[in-house]
Amino acid sequence: MSNFAVKRRNIFNFLIILTVFTAILAGCGSSSSNDQAEEGSDETIRIGYVNIVSNAPAVVAENEKLIDKQGLKSEFYSFSNGPDLYKALSSGKLDIAYAGVPAAVNWASRGAEIKVIAKVSDGKFGLMVNPESGIKSVEDLKSKKIGSIVKGSGADILLRGLLLREAGLAETDVTITQMQMPAMEQAIVKGSVDAAVAAEPFLSIAELRGLEVIKEIPDPALVVLATDKFLKNQPETVEKFLEGHKESIAFIQENQDQAADILVKNFNVPKVTDESGKAWESKEVLLKALERHSFDYKITDEDFAFYQEVADMNHQLKMIEQPFEVNTLFDRSWAE
Repeated sequence: MSNFAVKRRNIFNFLIILTVFTAILAGCGSSSSNDQAEEGSDETIRIGYVNIVSNAPAVVAENEKLIDKQGLKSEFYSFSNGPDLYKALSSGKLDIAYAGVPAAVNWASRGAEIKVIAKVSDGKFGLMVNPESGIKSVEDLKSKKIGSIVKGSGADILLRGLLLREAGLAETDVTITQMQMPAMEQAIVKGSVDAAVAAEPFLSIAELRGLEVIKEIPDPALVVLATDKFLKNQPETVEKFLEGHKESIAFIQENQDQAADILVKNFNVPKVTDESGKAWESKEVLLKALERHSFDYKITDEDFAFYQEVADMNHQLKMIEQPFEVNTLFDRSWAE
């Protein structure tokens, strides 16, 4: 055999060996990469919440990274009202939402594929007025101007469907002005509105500064919702999220002082001097706001009855065209 033939055969053999060796290395590299992904990668979960004290578990979970501790990568987004949050949820920009049942009913009735999977809290909204206004009851609001947040929000539905109706007032008997909750106190003081419906911590802040809360109403039934797609495609991620949600509620119940520190920063709660001259530290104001709340992840039959009542209000107010069976919106198996 010629030297050329020998060299060509040697080169050919070398190329075969090199190819096999490269394939082995590639296989090992792929296996190592997959193992690393399984051991170190985080599943991303996008969570939205309406920024009020009633949704404190979401705020605490974000700050204490309680969802991330379940092996997930959480992204939290804060909203000023429910309708804006539901737009994000329905358009696929969120996987999970902490929000109220009234707006959820509206969206579900229009075909939004969402489910309630857990409870968040029981809290209170309040109707506040200037004590010098002479307004002592909801009935006194006839021909008055009331501040409320976005139409279709839980607060708006409870104002029109519960407060006014119980007082025998029609919506046309009052003027409802849309505004953000942080602006309500000053609007009442300046006389821009005669009353306003606010949540905590804005309610306690205004109350300590001299406004009067003449009527408390249940908050808009704060719950945890998820898209049907998310529940179907990532059930293990949902279960991990719920473990983090439960831990957040336990954290608030067992470490209220520490939870208050977190919430004070989130809401920029100010120091307040009340009418008697007593100075309230920011944390004291926040703890007062928490007195109107209890937190739980389990949905009771009593809760469910209230949620149906809320859904009925939506229909009475013509927010939805047909009566809505609220059980179709719930999947209570997740929180059992």
